[in-house]
Amino acid sequence: MSRRTRWAVLAVGAVFGFLLTASGFGDYETIHRGLLLQDGYIYLTMGSAVGTAFAGIALLRRRGRTASGAPLRLPRQRAERRHVYGGAVFGLGFGVGATCPGITVAMTTTGGLYGLVVLVGLLGGLRLRGWVEQRAARSLSTEPMLPAAQPVVSARRLSDVVPE
Repeated sequence: MSRRTRWAVLAVGAVFGFLLTASGFGDYETIHRGLLLQDGYIYLTMGSAVGTAFAGIALLRRRGRTASGAPLRLPRQRAERRHVYGGAVFGLGFGVGATCPGITVAMTTTGGLYGLVVLVGLLGGLRLRGWVEQRAARSLSTEPMLPAAQPVVSARRLSDVVPE
């Protein structure tokens, strides 16, 4: 990554964090009222973000390349069980913590102790996920060798390794 790109990413991140904080998304009460359906502010804000992203992607598709001049590649994936599980865990964390990962970092940098608590929980969860995946990969590598006539299939997802 070039120095220019790093500075651009830093600038966009700083502006994004500022806007998240200035919008009130760093305030527990704002999120809590929205999750209790007492205030539609967060839903209107998220709707405007989706609309802006839709327009931006439409412009990029028309142009055929990114702002840096690289060819535009928009990956497409089918929804899988792991996406549903991940969305459920994210939603549960959002509901319990009344914050999402992006604003948690912004809350922490502005001195919010609550953001720090949630950030430590996020990092702990990521570490736990890595530990579970490492154990699953080790259990695959200790299985007995298959005869040469049978194809060996490797697991690509945790759901392929861990029975449900």
